[in-house]
Amino acid sequence: REEESLKLIFMLNTVLYAMYLNPVSFFRDFIKKYLMNVLICLRIPGSMDATGSLGSKVVLPCNLPTMPASPRKVRIQWVKLEKDKPVLVAQGGQIRVWSEFIGRVSVPSDPLSLGHASLTITKLRVRDAGPYLCKVTQGLEEKQNVVHLSVSGVVFHYRANSSRYSLDFKKATEACLSVNASMATADQLTAAFQDGFDQCDAGWLADYTVRYPIIKPRPGCEGDLLQRPGVRTYGRRDPTERYDVYCFVDELQEKITWKEAKAECEKHDAVLASPGQLFAAWRAGLSRCDYSWLSDGSVRYPMNIPLPQCGGSLLGVRTLYKYTNQTGFPDPTDKHGAFCFKGLS
Repeated sequence: REEESLKLIFMLNTVLYAMYLNPVSFFRDFIKKYLMNVLICLRIPGSMDATGSLGSKVVLPCNLPTMPASPRKVRIQWVKLEKDKPVLVAQGGQIRVWSEFIGRVSVPSDPLSLGHASLTITKLRVRDAGPYLCKVTQGLEEKQNVVHLSVSGVVFHYRANSSRYSLDFKKATEACLSVNASMATADQLTAAFQDGFDQCDAGWLADYTVRYPIIKPRPGCEGDLLQRPGVRTYGRRDPTERYDVYCFVDELQEKITWKEAKAECEKHDAVLASPGQLFAAWRAGLSRCDYSWLSDGSVRYPMNIPLPQCGGSLLGVRTLYKYTNQTGFPDPTDKHGAFCFKGLS
């Protein structure tokens, strides 16, 4: 059978994630590489930076103007500058939160006594990254400042090379540690789902529950949510039961050159995958929206899950060309990820 003849293709961003990888890190890379490159040119002098981890909490600082306390109402407005997207407006004890941030953002109820109007964001998602504007108005006085938010971390599905669903809780913990990661939490998996993670494989999480994220419901993946998108759960399970696992790594290393990619694959007793091997892996279901090196010096990525940032509904193996007429391979000193090929014993 075709499945039995396929070898192992795995992705490296200079960190080995083994057989099964998700497209979530693309969103973070996209924001850093493209959106943030544009916004660097627009950075306001005196702006601040904040960093949070996927699924966790972060506080974006915003100090109040220097003014005496008075009965006049303070109006607080937070806006995400990307597409000028409103986040929150608070005045006189009344708060309005826009749909994307409902249940996840807050500001102090008494900002005058605290001296700040900082925005707290919980259950961080990759798409939360970007610049935010804080505008505080009291009477005729107003203060503005910009905070640039970065969100780190990625959740990925991991399976032992022996077979599907072969890890008890202890082995699942060890499996994540073996690839320099930790077991993901329920909040991290939910945040990854909100960013587009879809994986029809039940896996352990750090709280002893077993779950899996489904964006597009389909036969065999209904779980407890039937035809609704969401994170399916089996609830808390006996630690001796066997499933796959969802791991989390907070930081990824930088991209690498073609020569470095070859060396990195060799560190893991593998070689850079050929275009043919990548096409075979794509046909078997590999989906990774991240341009990466192959053995012939080309840079490509496979897509099996439709994503707006990855060609929309067009599925297949994408190729990065050097010239606008779609010829030539990228310069070997350019930096990308790497697809490695390793035979299964």
